[in-house]
Amino acid sequence: MILDTAGVYFSYNGSPVFSEVSFAIAPGEIVSVVGPNGAGKSSLLKCLNGLLAPVCGTVNIAGKDVRRINRKELGRTIGYVPQHDEDTFGFSVLEIVLMGRAAHIGPFGSPTSRDVRIAEEAIADVGLESMAHKNLNELSGGQAQLAIVARALAAKPRLLLLDEPTSHLDIRNQALVLKALHSLSRQQGLSVLMTTHSPDHAFLFSDKVLMLRQGATPLFGKPRQVMTAEALGQVFGIDVQIINIDSWFPEARTVVPDWFGVMGQDRLRRNDHAN
Repeated sequence: MILDTAGVYFSYNGSPVFSEVSFAIAPGEIVSVVGPNGAGKSSLLKCLNGLLAPVCGTVNIAGKDVRRINRKELGRTIGYVPQHDEDTFGFSVLEIVLMGRAAHIGPFGSPTSRDVRIAEEAIADVGLESMAHKNLNELSGGQAQLAIVARALAAKPRLLLLDEPTSHLDIRNQALVLKALHSLSRQQGLSVLMTTHSPDHAFLFSDKVLMLRQGATPLFGKPRQVMTAEALGQVFGIDVQIINIDSWFPEARTVVPDWFGVMGQDRLRRNDHAN
């Protein structure tokens, strides 16, 4: 397993945020973390990345306790895309992505031609080759988010942690980002852990789902097993119905990108076989 957690408990100033978080991610697997505001999704990512220390429990990255991995090694193993990125100060896409090579460059070193090549490959991986020399501020929201993903990929990580990567994006740009992440996982064996407020994204995109529940043990498993109408209703405090749009509402395909529809059919088929 690239990531393995057991009994992780975290609190702010003695106030519990989440507890008993236990799950694992295999190479090339995609996991979505869902839950209401305040359930600790962003804090969990920071615990997994060693930026926050849980009160108890273990987090192992590639078989090593995250507390015993130095930041440079951790930066080569985990790519992290926070929810709110810092000001880009007018850097080009290539310059931004080159920053992702920091874990491979000495404290007084400069990017080599190899670093530039790897950065260019990461840009190509997310489909932004034609925009490599454009100012990041000139890109659309989805394109800018892909550039930030490419920066994380430039470190050549084995695990990518993303905090709400589709927040504030329209449906086209959401599809653009999720499709790129799915392709990287399937083609390169990259493990992906993503927090999301959209249960539909978790259904269509994920191999597994971790559902954080305030005051209760989290649920972990296949999307259709974890995200039942009853569980979603309890977690979010609303009445929920789960509808397969391909069989119940085919006209919805006119407003949902084809990629989502194909992904959904493939996901349902694979889960059915697994069940």
